[in-house]
This record gives sequence, C-alpha cells and structure tokens, in this order.
Amino acid sequence: MAEKRKGPYNKLTIEGDKKTQWICGCFETVDGFFKFCSQHNETIKKTIEAQVDELDMTMVVDEKNSA
Repeated sequence: MAEKRKGPYNKLTIEGDKKTQWICGCFETVDGFFKFCSQHNETIKKTIEAQVDELDMTMVVDEKNSA
C-alpha cells in the first residue's frame, strides 16, 4: 500500500479514511478495518461471534492455574 497515511494510526482506523463506503453507511478504512452503521452493527456482531465459534478460534484459559 503506497498511500501516505494522514494523522495518527488510531485516527485513521477509528474515524477512518474511507476506502469503500456502502449505501447504508458501513465502510472499510484504507488499512482494512470495518465500521458498521447502527442498522447493521448488531447483526454483524452476531455473525462474527457465530463464525468464531464455528471456526473454533478460541481456547479456554484457566485463570486459576495461570498464577
């Protein structure tokens, strides 16, 4: 990615230099982060949580034995 970034990294990802914007207001920032509009945010959250479970991307951490 040869684009020069403007401002600090967190400003770019949170407020976003928009790369792609959909009709509803969701968008992807130039560095690959997604921001979803209030209409789609909860649906996307549920979808991501379901995929994390489906793909088994988590592990159980036993905090009692880690000390």
